[in-house]
Amino acid sequence: MNISGQVWNNVVQINLDGRFDAATAPSVEQYIRDCIGRGLTHVVLNMANVQYIASAGLRVVLAMTKELRITHRGDLRVAALPESVSKVFELSGLFSVIRIFDDVPTATQSFFG
Repeated sequence: MNISGQVWNNVVQINLDGRFDAATAPSVEQYIRDCIGRGLTHVVLNMANVQYIASAGLRVVLAMTKELRITHRGDLRVAALPESVSKVFELSGLFSVIRIFDDVPTATQSFFG
């Protein structure tokens, strides 16, 4: 899993590339925690290049969303889900819990509207 990020107008866009599973989930979680530590509490996960997501990845997305909302008055938005990953989110019931967008610009703009 390659993880990179960029900040735009106090929103951090985290780009994930690879498999989001038990081996890589701790790195993604730590990256998000590092962002929170720098005061960045509006997070967009760009998942356009995620080929696979396991329950460990879903757990990180859910846990970080809850922590950002409850503890930090922020939020995590998910953007650009590939079809196979989108189906996992849907079957897991996360569509009703996490705000999911078709693309990164729309997800980013959602923090300002």
